[in-house]
Amino acid sequence: MNAKGNNRCSIWAFLILALLTMQCKREQNSSSVRLATTESNVLPPISSFTPVSISHAKNFSVVNHENYRVAHLNFRSTDRNVLFNQKIVLVPKGEVPPELVGNLSGAWLVEVPLQTVAANDDGEITRLKTLDLMDNIIAMGGGGIYDSELRKRWEAKQIASIGYSFHSPPQPEILLALQPDVLFLYSYDHQRLESVAKLRQLGINAIPQFAWAEPSFLGKAEWIKFSALFFGKEEKANQVFERVAARCEELMRLAAGQANKKSAFLVYYPSDKSDWNAHRNDFYASFLEAAGAENVLKDDGPTHDVGMNNEKLLALAENADVWFVNSTSDREWPTASFLRSFKSYRNQNVYHYQKRTRYEHNAYDWYEEPEVRPDLVLEDLVSILYPELLPDHELLFFEKVQLTKL
Repeated sequence: MNAKGNNRCSIWAFLILALLTMQCKREQNSSSVRLATTESNVLPPISSFTPVSISHAKNFSVVNHENYRVAHLNFRSTDRNVLFNQKIVLVPKGEVPPELVGNLSGAWLVEVPLQTVAANDDGEITRLKTLDLMDNIIAMGGGGIYDSELRKRWEAKQIASIGYSFHSPPQPEILLALQPDVLFLYSYDHQRLESVAKLRQLGINAIPQFAWAEPSFLGKAEWIKFSALFFGKEEKANQVFERVAARCEELMRLAAGQANKKSAFLVYYPSDKSDWNAHRNDFYASFLEAAGAENVLKDDGPTHDVGMNNEKLLALAENADVWFVNSTSDREWPTASFLRSFKSYRNQNVYHYQKRTRYEHNAYDWYEEPEVRPDLVLEDLVSILYPELLPDHELLFFEKVQLTKL
C-alpha cells in the first residue's frame, strides 16, 4: 500500500479507536463480550478435506485440491452496483499455502478451521447454528432473532450486537474489540461491499455473502456448504443439504403430477419502490413453481424483487387462484374496489407468511429457518395449493390474511 493509503488507514484507525473508547464508557458490558474457550466450541485441526460439490448455488463454487481448497465468489448486479469476483483460498493450519499467482492472483487467504464468527444477517446466523456452531458465534445483528436459544445468549451478553445488514454496514469499533476470526457480511449493495475492503484493512477477515441473490431456494440453502468451509463442517453441511434437497424434490414431484394447475403470486406491501414489491424471478418466486403453481408475475427480469404499481399487478394477477403476501391484515392496503377485483381476494385465498413471529422482539422466523429448511416452506405451499396431497399437514409459516374489505 502507498504512503497516501497508509495515512488514510491510520487516520481511520485513530478515529475508530476514539469511538471505541467512548463506546466502552457507555456500554462496557456490550463491548466486553468474549467467547469463553471450552471443549464445545474449540474446533479440531483439519487433517483432510471432506469433498464438497455445488449443484444449485450460482454465486459461489468450490474446487478441491490436495492440501487446500478454493471457494470462488462471483456475483454481479448492475441494478445494485455490486460486483465481486474473488477466490478465497482455504488452507489447513500448519500446511504450506499455495503461491497466490496465476489464476490465484488477488485471492484472499484463510487458514482453517476458524473458531469465532460474527455475521450481520439472521440467515447466516441460522446456517451457523445448524452447523452446530452456536457456541462459536460472538456477534450478530442484534436481539431481533426468533430463535429462542440465540436470543437468550444475546440477552446474557454472550453475543454482541454489530447492527443489522438492512440498516447499515456493521459497527467496526465493536468488531475491533471482539476480533472475530471471520465476519460474514451481507453484501446487497455497493456500500456494504465497500465495507469488505475497509474492514480487511483494519485486520477483520470480512467475507461477503451473496446467498440473498440466488435465483432459487435450493441455491440459497446450499450456502450452508460455503459457511461450513471455514470451520471444517463440510460433512455436516452435506448431510443437511442432501436431506433437505431430497425432501424438496419429493414434494416437487408430488405437486407436478396435478392435472389442474393452480396459479399464484407473491408480493410485499408496502413498497419503497412502487405500490408493491413483486417477487417475479427471485428465490421466493421459485417456491411457487416448485409447489406446482403457475407464477403469474414471472418474467425475464432481474432475480430480485421489483416495484410494481396497482395497475400492473391487477393486469397480471387478477385471475390468480392464490395470493401470498407479508401482511397479516389488509387494513392498510388499497381500496376495497381494487382488492375485490382479484379472484384470490374474493375467494379469501390470501395467505401471509408471518405466523412464526415474536412481535415483542421484532423477530420473524421467515427470515431464519427457511434459509436452511426450504422443504418446510414447500410443504406449506403444496398443502395450500393442493390440500388433498398433504391432508394431515398443519401450516407452519403461513396462515390466512385478515380480510376486512370484503
